[in-house]
Amino acid sequence: MTTLRKPLAAAALAAGLAFLAGCRSNEAAPPAAAEAPALAVVTVKVQARPFTASVAVTGTLVSKSQVDIKAETTGRVVRFDKDEGDRVASGEPVVWVDEENYKLAVSQAESAVAVAQAALEKARVMEAHSRSEHERARNLLASGGITDRDLKAAAVAEKDAAAQVALAEAQLAQARSVLDQSRKRLRDAVVRAPVAGEIQRKYVNAGAYVEPPTPVFSLVDNGRLELEAPVPTADLAPVRTGQRVTFQVNSYPGETFRGVVEEINPAVDAASRSAKVRVRVDNAGGRLKAGMFAQGEILTGAAVQAILVPAAAVYREDRASRESYVYVVQNGKAARRAVQIGRERDGELEIAGGLQPGDILVAQQSIQLAEGVPVKAQ
Repeated sequence: MTTLRKPLAAAALAAGLAFLAGCRSNEAAPPAAAEAPALAVVTVKVQARPFTASVAVTGTLVSKSQVDIKAETTGRVVRFDKDEGDRVASGEPVVWVDEENYKLAVSQAESAVAVAQAALEKARVMEAHSRSEHERARNLLASGGITDRDLKAAAVAEKDAAAQVALAEAQLAQARSVLDQSRKRLRDAVVRAPVAGEIQRKYVNAGAYVEPPTPVFSLVDNGRLELEAPVPTADLAPVRTGQRVTFQVNSYPGETFRGVVEEINPAVDAASRSAKVRVRVDNAGGRLKAGMFAQGEILTGAAVQAILVPAAAVYREDRASRESYVYVVQNGKAARRAVQIGRERDGELEIAGGLQPGDILVAQQSIQLAEGVPVKAQ
C-alpha cells in the first residue's frame, strides 16, 4: 500500500510543475520601448551661389560744406527774411544790420581823403616853387647877385617842401586806409552766404543786437554729402579708394543709395581700433540730409561662387565667432557639423568650410535638436 502511494505522489508533483510551466508560457511578453517621434524641421538644400565680397559699414552723413556764419560788425539786425530750411546762393545777402552809422563813417572818411588830397596838391605846388627858387638862387650866385647864405636858405626851403609832399602823401594814404575800413564795415552790415546751401539754424531774428563774433546762422550744403564710417582694422585690408558703396537710411525704407570711397584715414583710432572711411555720396535729388544714420557695405570684390546659408541656421557663441556648427539631415537623423564662417550680408552667412553642395541643412535653430535626433522636413 505504501509502495503504491509513492508513484502517485510523484505523478501529481510532475503534473503540477507542468501546469505552472504552461501558465508562464501563456503570459504576454513585455512591450518594446516606444521610439520618439521625428522632430519636424525646416530644411534647405545647400547650393553654391554668386556672392560679392563686401565690408559692412555704419555711419553718419555729413556735409562737406557746413559752416557757422558770425557777425563781423556791431549793430541791430533790421532784416532777416530767410527761414530755416530755405536755400541760399553763394554770396546772396541774408541778414542786414543797421548801417546808418557806417554810412556816416564812410562819408566822413571820404571827406578826410579829399582834404588830404588837397593838402598833397598844395605841398606839391610849394615843392615846385621851392625847386624853382633854388635854381634861381644858384644862377644869381654865379653872377654875384646873392650871397652863399641865400643859396643855402633856398636849398633848405626846397628840402622842406619835398618833406611836406612826403608827409601829405602819407596822410592821404592813411585817409584812404580809413576810408577802405569804413567801406568794409558798411559792407559787413550785410551778411552774405559764403557758400550755397540751406539754412540749418537761425541764431538771431530781426531786432536782435549783434557784435563780432555773434553767431547769426548756420549753413549746410546737402548737395555735397559724405558718409563717415569707422571700419575695424580686421576688415580694413580689402578697402580701397574708388570702390562702390551701397547704403540705406531709415527715412527711406527699402531704398538703396550709392557712393564711392573717397578717402581712408591713414591713422587707426587707438580706442576703437578702427579707421575712418569717407564715402562721397550721390545726392543729386537732395533727398538725403546731413546727420542721417546710414547702414551699408563697401563692395570690395567681384562676385564668386560661394556656399551661403541662412544666418539663423548657424549656432555660434557670438557674431564675431568664426568657429561654429550646423545640423544636417543624414539618414533621417540630425547630424552636427562644424563649419567655418566667412562673410555675412543680408541675413546670410558664407560657409568657408564644413558644408558641400547637396547637403540638406536644418535651416532654423531648435533647442530640441541634437546629434542623432530623428527629424523630418516640414
